[in-house]
Amino acid sequence: MIASAQRSFIPPQATIWGLLLANGFLIALMLALAKAATSQGMPAITYAFWQTLIAGTLLLVCTQKRRSLLERRLTRYFLISGLTGIAVPNVIGFYLVTKLGAGFTGIMYALPPIFTFLLAASMGLEKRSGIKLTGLSIAVVACAWIVLQRHSEISSPNLLWFAMGLVIPAMLSIGNVYRSVAWPEDVKPMILAAGTLLASAATLGLFAGLTGTSIFPETTGLQLVGIVGIQGLLTSLTYLCAFELQRRSTPVFYSQLGAVAAVFGLLIGVIWFRENYSLTIWLGAFLVILGLRISNRRGVQTGAP
Repeated sequence: MIASAQRSFIPPQATIWGLLLANGFLIALMLALAKAATSQGMPAITYAFWQTLIAGTLLLVCTQKRRSLLERRLTRYFLISGLTGIAVPNVIGFYLVTKLGAGFTGIMYALPPIFTFLLAASMGLEKRSGIKLTGLSIAVVACAWIVLQRHSEISSPNLLWFAMGLVIPAMLSIGNVYRSVAWPEDVKPMILAAGTLLASAATLGLFAGLTGTSIFPETTGLQLVGIVGIQGLLTSLTYLCAFELQRRSTPVFYSQLGAVAAVFGLLIGVIWFRENYSLTIWLGAFLVILGLRISNRRGVQTGAP
């Protein structure tokens, strides 16, 4: 009765928005920790491998249906979800965070909404809405403006870094739609999060071996071990929230957590790393929030109950 009473006091939309905000903050915090680790010499692939392995193992220990991970019907889901949603975006993000800063890298996670919307609408998963498209377009244009501003502020920028950054939203958009379309019936978010993280870790481990990247760097000290451990715990919470959010909402609403992470990323960049941003960048961040607010003015469309 207590649980049912608690559910009655918390509206579904409040729960979804709470998950979105918490998830966005955790993603921004993960990028900040990644910068702290990779700037000390740990390769991005190595960091991403331990991050996902620790997080997946923690969730696996906490779940009661570990045998579900061995079901054949889930193998493809774990692999595709792990590659598009974790492995590829995180390796690129962890590498770029040392080159372009935590704030800029966080912006790359803000771009998927409009691409997710177009992809979902073309597949009939999302109703075509001029208001939603306008709001998302404002957010994406604002993100592009921030990118241009950061490009002019970084000394001797490498255009390849910016091209690599665009791979992040592309992969995330594909993953957002895929996870909703292929969501396995009668499988809890914790199982899906654990399987996806472990599949990502296996892929990253294989990639590290093929590229000759050591997963046990000799320069790793106690401080780095501590950062990786904290990152693993945060990652487990992040993806548990992420899969719960995906279960409760639509792919387009879910994709907006990147924009939330971008704003939190700017704040963390200023507070933690003493990064300086011009007034135009903060204006862009405001427009990102405004655009997302416009796109959701008709309310949140919920997914599975």
